[in-house]
Amino acid sequence: MKHILLAIICLLALTAQAQTKQEQVSRIRKAYADAKAQMAQNGKNGMAPLDVQIQVSDGTEVSEDFVVYNETRLNYYFNKYRTDTSLDYPNASSCYFIVENWTADGHTRYREYLFDPNDGYLLFAYMKSETHAGFVVETRYYYDAEGRLIDQKHKVGGHDAEPGSHTWNDEKSEKEQAQNYLDVFETLMNVKHIPSAVGHFGQATSPKAERLKQIRSIYAQAKDKIAKNDKSEIPHDMHIVVRDQTFGPPQITDVKIYYEPQQIGAFSDHHCYFISEHRHHNNMGSDVYGEYLFAPETHDLIFSYTNAKEEDEQFEWRYYYDENGQCIETKTTADDGDQGEGDKQTALRYLQVFTSLLTTL
Repeated sequence: MKHILLAIICLLALTAQAQTKQEQVSRIRKAYADAKAQMAQNGKNGMAPLDVQIQVSDGTEVSEDFVVYNETRLNYYFNKYRTDTSLDYPNASSCYFIVENWTADGHTRYREYLFDPNDGYLLFAYMKSETHAGFVVETRYYYDAEGRLIDQKHKVGGHDAEPGSHTWNDEKSEKEQAQNYLDVFETLMNVKHIPSAVGHFGQATSPKAERLKQIRSIYAQAKDKIAKNDKSEIPHDMHIVVRDQTFGPPQITDVKIYYEPQQIGAFSDHHCYFISEHRHHNNMGSDVYGEYLFAPETHDLIFSYTNAKEEDEQFEWRYYYDENGQCIETKTTADDGDQGEGDKQTALRYLQVFTSLLTTL
């Protein structure tokens, strides 16, 4: 009799656990449907669009006849909220959905990441990857609030498959990638984890006139590389478009990051040499354009430029930095208050986004 009761209790426990799992998955599917509906209405019905688009173009010339072109497109969708109750407008952003499209040499990958709209934790991860030969792998992972796997579904070659039947991903790798992409969003939108803009100090510095001449030469070289990059079959750049609204009219931020492959001994890396930023409001408001120039082979900021327009006024700032990151020359049509410190922080933030993405992809 005891064995029968124990079996019944175990059966009931398993049934309750299955129901709980089914209920959790059902809630996630509803959250997914709600997110898709919200995305479909993004920027419609008089509301400002709230999204981020990132395109990373990379590639390798294997030979004169063979070029591997690599492109990644990321789309983030987010909501606004307040972190400071004294404000009468939302000052922070919370991502609820990420879409990834990747292609290289005929291979493709599509990903979706769904996050809880209130608490921000990962709920669901989907991947569909296809080789140039047409072999397809699909995965679905469902997570609870603690990041534990609730359920998973796999298809390999168009047929249902068991977990562990392929090595294309697993629940851990997808959760890590979702967090990597989310960290990029947080750095870009909520200005988190930015190191202090501290110079090197102690490095030998060039005479001012020589340094200014050197910077102008590097700037001209960078502009020449950008022109060639824009016409190249293998461009190396990152394009970020942020559509946002904190207060006032909607704002668009357009950022272009230019880089080049860099070989240091046996180590391959990517060197960012130039960043441009354009922020403007739709139909009205301010219009701000900025440029950030970096030293060859390093990510030391050596020059920054800002042009700000609002109504009938226009101001410009130019900052030139020495080898220790100290401002040695300022040219401005307005009052100068920070000797380029704000520009250093902006450049560091975009560099962190650049480095994080190229490390992650």
